[in-house]
Amino acid sequence: MNPKLYLKSLSIAILILSLGGCAYFNTFYNAQQYYDEAEKIRLQKEGESISITALDKYGKTIQKCHKVLGDYPDSKFRNDAILLMSKARFYRKDYDLALDDLKIIIDKGNEKQKEDAYYWRALCKWKKGNAQTGINELTDLLEVSYDKQIQSKCYLSLAEIVSELKEPEKAMAYLLEGAKLTKDRDQKGIIYGRLAEMAFNRENYELAMDGYKNVIAHSLSKQKGETAHLQVLKILRIQKKYRSASRKIKGMLTDDKFKGIAGNLELELVQLYREQNEIEDIESRLESIVNTYQRTPVSAEAYYLLGQYNVSQNWDLDKAKNYFNLVSKESSKSLFSPIAKSKSKAIDIYQEAEKDLEKHIELLSIDSSLVSSETDSNDMGVSVIIPDRSIPELYYQLADLESFKFNRNAEGISYLKIIISDYPESPFHAKAMFAISFMFDSNGDSLEATIAQEQLEKTYPNSEYTAYLKEGVTIEINEQEEMYKLAETQITNNPENAIQLMKEALDLNESSELAPSLAFTISYYYDQIAEIDSAMKYYEWIQENHPRSDQYDKSVARIQALQLVLSSIELPQDSLEVIQEEN
Repeated sequence: MNPKLYLKSLSIAILILSLGGCAYFNTFYNAQQYYDEAEKIRLQKEGESISITALDKYGKTIQKCHKVLGDYPDSKFRNDAILLMSKARFYRKDYDLALDDLKIIIDKGNEKQKEDAYYWRALCKWKKGNAQTGINELTDLLEVSYDKQIQSKCYLSLAEIVSELKEPEKAMAYLLEGAKLTKDRDQKGIIYGRLAEMAFNRENYELAMDGYKNVIAHSLSKQKGETAHLQVLKILRIQKKYRSASRKIKGMLTDDKFKGIAGNLELELVQLYREQNEIEDIESRLESIVNTYQRTPVSAEAYYLLGQYNVSQNWDLDKAKNYFNLVSKESSKSLFSPIAKSKSKAIDIYQEAEKDLEKHIELLSIDSSLVSSETDSNDMGVSVIIPDRSIPELYYQLADLESFKFNRNAEGISYLKIIISDYPESPFHAKAMFAISFMFDSNGDSLEATIAQEQLEKTYPNSEYTAYLKEGVTIEINEQEEMYKLAETQITNNPENAIQLMKEALDLNESSELAPSLAFTISYYYDQIAEIDSAMKYYEWIQENHPRSDQYDKSVARIQALQLVLSSIELPQDSLEVIQEEN
C-alpha cells in the first residue's frame, strides 16, 4: 500500500478509536477506504478507461456514503460523505447526481469543502459538454484558493481540457505548474509523464527529457519508469548524443533491475548503430535478439528491422519477405505486424510486376506478326501469355513501390524517366511527370523538381496534375468522369437514375481507372437493397476485370459472404435465373 495512503487510513482508524468507535465513523472509514483503493487502480491505469474493478469500488464508496447519510443523519461526517460520494459519482459518469451533491456542500460545507466542491463542479460541467465553463470556474478557483493541492488539481484539469481543445502549448504550461505544486509522489509522476509525452510529440526534447527524468524519480509504476528510461535513450539518440546513449544502454543491460526491458535496450542499441552508419553490426545484433527473445514483441520488431535491412542494404526481397512474414508469428499484437504484412504484400506485387515486364521484353523479341491477341507463339514453338498491364503501367508501379514502399527514390526516378522518354502516348505519361517532380522535391532537388513541373504544365496544361500544382487551371474532364459526377449528385434523391448513369458511364470505358469505382458503387447499391444476384454480377466483374484495383479485395470478401447467404436461403434455381435476366 502507498505509505501516505496507509498513514491516512491509520489516522482515521485512530480517530475512530479515540471517539469511542462509533459505527458511523467506521462506515465512513470503509467508504474512504473503497475510494482510495479505486483511486490507486485508476492512477495506475492513467490514460486508459477506468477499469470495472475501480468502478465497482467507486460504487461501494457510494453505498457506504448512503449508509452514513441514511443511518446516521446527524453524523459529523455528513458533508464529508456527500463530497466523497460526489467524487465517486463523477468517475462513474453520474454527473447530474454529482452536481446535486456538490450543491449541498457549496451551501453547507466549510471553506475547504466548498473549494473542493467548486473544483469538482467545474469538472462535471466540462464532462457534460461545457468546456469553457469548466475552464472559467477552474481559473476563478485558482485566483482565490491558497490550497496548493487544489491549485495543483486545477492546473492538471485545465491541462486536460485545453489538450482536448487542441491547445498543446497551454496544456504543457498548465502541467508544468501542476507538477511543481503537487506533493503526492505518484501524482507528480503522472503529471510529468503527460508533460513529457506531449513535449516529445511536439519535438521539445529538452522539456521532454526533464519530464521523463521526473517520471523515473517519482512514479510508483515500474512499467512507467521503464518506459521513461527508454524515452530518455530515444531523446539522446535524436539529439545525436550517441556516446551518452550507448554508455547508458550498456550500463542498464548489466543491471538486473532492467531485465524486463533488456530486449528493448538491445533494439535501441541497433538504432544507434544505424544512426552512426555502423551497418556491419546491425544484422548480427538483430539475429541475436530474435534468438534470445523469441515469441515476444521485441523479436517481432527485430524481424521487422531485419526485413527492412534486407531491403535497404542487401536488396534481397525474398529474404526480406521471409522476415516480414515472421513478425506476426512472433507477436500478432505487435505494432509492426500490420506494417510488415503491407511490406510483404508490396514485395509480392513488385516481383509480379517484374515478371510481367520480363514477359513483355520477351514478347518484343518475337516477331510481332506472329503474335495473337491471347497468346504469342512463333514457328519455333515459343508461347508467352500477354500480361494484362502495359509496359508503362508496370514501370509506374515499380517506381511507386521503389519510392513509397522501399524508400529508394533514385530507383523510382529511373523508372519514371523511362516512361517520360519512351512512352509519351501512354496514359501514365502525365502521372509519371507529376510523380517525378514530387520525388525530386522529396530529395531536396528543387531545380530538377521545378524543371519537371514546368514540363508537366507545358505538356498537360489542363490536367488534374497541373491543377494540383498551379491555381486557376481548368481541368479537362472526359465524358465518363462527367457522367460519374452527375450520378453522384443524384445518388441521394434519385438513386435508381444515378445507378443507371453509372452503368452507362461504365460501358463507355471498362478499362479506365474509374471503372472499378463505378462497378463497386453499382454492386454496393444492389447489395444494400438485397438484390443479391445483381450485386454478385458487378462484384464478380471487378474480380475478373480489375484484380489489382483497390476494390478487388472488398469485392472478393463480399462475394464469399453473399454466397453463404445464397446457400443458406436456398432459393429455387428458376427464381435466380429470373433475377439475373432482369439485370
